[in-house]
Amino acid sequence: MPDLKTLRADLGHVNDLLADARAREVAAALARFRDEVELLGITEKEVRRALGYDRPARAPAKYYDPATGKKWSGKGARPKWLVGKRLEDYAIDAPQAQPWWPGEN
Repeated sequence: MPDLKTLRADLGHVNDLLADARAREVAAALARFRDEVELLGITEKEVRRALGYDRPARAPAKYYDPATGKKWSGKGARPKWLVGKRLEDYAIDAPQAQPWWPGEN
């Protein structure tokens, strides 16, 4: 039976082999990924969203209840706080166009 020193040396060698194999496989996977992204024209934003780093932007609120602070985008089912009420009374005014150059009026 090998002694502890020999086993540790063998383990170190196996760990080096594992690290090398992992590095080669990662490089190959990333090369395939890069080729697919280029072929399909996938954007960085799409990759980040698919990997869960970015979340899709929510639709901006179109309706607001100043009494409760609740908002609704106008998509999906009408929320309970708006049932039986006129949407026009809770509509958020569209933002006014701002000058694109400082000092321009």
